[in-house]
Amino acid sequence: MNAKVTYDHLKVVREKRTDQVLSKATTIDPSFTISKVISIMNENDVYDVFCMKGNSVFTINVKDLLAVRDTQKMKADSLLRRIQPLSKNSMLEEAASMLTHYRMRSAPVVDKNQIIGVVKAKNIVELLAQYSLNWITVNTILTPNPITVDSKDTLSKARKIIMSNRIDHIPVINGNKVSSILTSMHLLPLLTPSERKGSDERGRNSPKRFDSQVGNIGSTRVPQCNTNDSLDTVIKSMLKANTSCCLLTLWRNLHGIITYGDLLNLLEKKISSEVPLYIMGLPEDLSNAEIVKTKFQKIIKNLTKVYPEVEEARASIRIIHKTAGENKNFEVALRILTPYETHSYTEMGRDLSKIFDTLGQRVIRTLSQRSKKRWKMSIRKIDKSKIF
Repeated sequence: MNAKVTYDHLKVVREKRTDQVLSKATTIDPSFTISKVISIMNENDVYDVFCMKGNSVFTINVKDLLAVRDTQKMKADSLLRRIQPLSKNSMLEEAASMLTHYRMRSAPVVDKNQIIGVVKAKNIVELLAQYSLNWITVNTILTPNPITVDSKDTLSKARKIIMSNRIDHIPVINGNKVSSILTSMHLLPLLTPSERKGSDERGRNSPKRFDSQVGNIGSTRVPQCNTNDSLDTVIKSMLKANTSCCLLTLWRNLHGIITYGDLLNLLEKKISSEVPLYIMGLPEDLSNAEIVKTKFQKIIKNLTKVYPEVEEARASIRIIHKTAGENKNFEVALRILTPYETHSYTEMGRDLSKIFDTLGQRVIRTLSQRSKKRWKMSIRKIDKSKIF
């Protein structure tokens, strides 16, 4: 994939204003029980819900709810997370970055202290479908080797995988083939007690539901494409099936998966540098945003002194909420592209600036060693008879 060509080609998408692609927002009251929130999510088929508290915007998504034990008594207020909203003048580049950073599927747009709508990841993907991306093969942006579950595994195991790995799409294997895709949305109805229970049991969630096998729970309408197919083919397949993912196969074997998140990364921000640098998921409202950009530039600048083969580098920043409230960690994934291979690094922590310091040390240490080894190998191949 030619990053510069893609960046220039999608300029019109990145610079489109959010008020041009607004969808209706699904809102809740902080006093709602989790059971009621789940009911609202199911009825509206949404992954995220929002509310205003004063001048601030808060959200809950489906994965936030998976660990809840008592959905009848627990209030939404205890799980709400504050996020930075978009304005109606914000560009889709910022919306894509926000969706990636907060791991959401819709980003709220606020005007005059009111949520006037959301920008959905699907809205952006629909726009991407209007601009040919047939020179990009899916194997350049797919997520390789997705975690799977067997159809005989328990739903409890699937829930644990979703929560611990911070993913939302799990291919279900039946025999030697993928039979369906299980997502957190499929597990959501299992969190609420059945209405058929006696009044004395309705306040409790039965763990037996998650002891059942995965079986045929999940979506079977998931497109499957070849790893050599173009991105155009994948996007059109996803939109036709109305699904948020596509499976990628190679010789009939599951090789990878593409989700909305992978597609949003096409709208990553470019940082001025001699080596092309791109960053995704860095909200401009972060107090140390400019420091992070500077450190990213410094990492690659120092790297090129010992490893000059670097062609481009990408950083993706996501937020991880361990508990409710403001407790959070950051996850930074760094990819460095060279003519020989792609080098990937991941680091987590509470301080984004320190994470980039640690990544810089790791990158310089490992790639400088690789450069020395390759230099030694090239020296051995020189015909000494031609030197003397």
